[in-house]
Amino acid sequence: MLTVSHLTKQIDSKMIYENASFTLPAGTITALIGRNGAGKTTLLKTLVGALEPSRGKVEWNQESIHHVPSARQHLFLVPDSIGVYRQMTLGELMEFYQAFYPNFERTYIENYCRSSNLDRGRRVTSLSKGQAQLFLLQLAFATNAPVLLLDEPTDGLDRINKRDYLKQLVTLLAERQTAVLIASHQLEELDSLADRVMTIEQHLVKEPKTLEDAKSSMQKWQLAYEAVPDFQHHDVHVLSQTGRVVTLIVRSEAGAIYVDQTNPLLKDALPVQLEDYFLGTFGGDHHV
Repeated sequence: MLTVSHLTKQIDSKMIYENASFTLPAGTITALIGRNGAGKTTLLKTLVGALEPSRGKVEWNQESIHHVPSARQHLFLVPDSIGVYRQMTLGELMEFYQAFYPNFERTYIENYCRSSNLDRGRRVTSLSKGQAQLFLLQLAFATNAPVLLLDEPTDGLDRINKRDYLKQLVTLLAERQTAVLIASHQLEELDSLADRVMTIEQHLVKEPKTLEDAKSSMQKWQLAYEAVPDFQHHDVHVLSQTGRVVTLIVRSEAGAIYVDQTNPLLKDALPVQLEDYFLGTFGGDHHV
């Protein structure tokens, strides 16, 4: 199991994140969510060993990812940009990872290239964004790494490829008991995939919660008023207003009491989605 203890990353004088502690159990999908620039990509790169932490440690079965290079064979990162591969061809990329991952399935990725009409001599940077993303995802599956770190994995995919990828990810999880950590702003997708959610805000990485616990920590109401009040409570976030009907997220019992005291004509409870949790956590007036 991957274990993260008191992980901290500072670049020059800027704190990116600090004191992150969590585990990634086998057979789970954890969603990592936060605003743009919160440090999600930096965290993923540190977990896989591409960046050195300022403090703390990342361990696979008690072996340090940063001090024992062979421990990195248990993790694979699909980055959010293909630029890291510069001028490598598809074939060179396969050979590179086959040399590093002992359980690499060369036949699997070769079959994918044939079925997708991808020539091994093509450079990764010559592919469209969607083609490159699909290839890297299949490459991740071919490594058989027990931990997959995915940074905006469906960005650039059309709806059909996105659907097929998500189905394949669920199958992989069931068959191999892979641990998956996904950093993404595609909250609707994460809502249908994730078992757990972890937030990063103002350089603090919160310990993962089950998706059910995260959603149940908030309430979502639709209310009708004679005259809509000006909501002024820090635990009440207005999601939308249509005429005299308001939809909002309430984050605490104090917030719920405040809303009741505004004397709505009608109040209906609505199911909380992951997007609602995001808005309630990071600010109702902000967008993903």
